[in-house]
Amino acid sequence: MDFSAVLNTFDAAIILGISIPTAFMASKVSRPPLRTLSLLLASFLAIHGLYHLAEALQGLPSLAILGDLSDVVIEPVGWLLLFAFMVYFSRRGG
Repeated sequence: MDFSAVLNTFDAAIILGISIPTAFMASKVSRPPLRTLSLLLASFLAIHGLYHLAEALQGLPSLAILGDLSDVVIEPVGWLLLFAFMVYFSRRGG
C-alpha cells in the first residue's frame, strides 16, 4: 500500500465521519432553506468521502476498476452537488 492510498483512506474516514453528523443535524432543522442547504452539504461530503475511499481501494488488484469509476462517475457527481449547494446558497441562503 503506497502513501497516497493511506492518505485517501484517512481522508475518506474523516470526510465520511463529518457527513454523518451533518446529515443528522439537517434532519433536525425546521426551516426548509437551511435543511436543504445542510442536506446538500451532507450529500457532497458523503460523495466526496466515497471518492476518496474508491481512490484508496483502487490499489488493490481486484478493485482496480474503482479508479476509473471514481474519476468518471463519483467525482463529477460530487462537483455537481457542490455547485448545487453554491447556487442554492446564493439564491436562498443569505
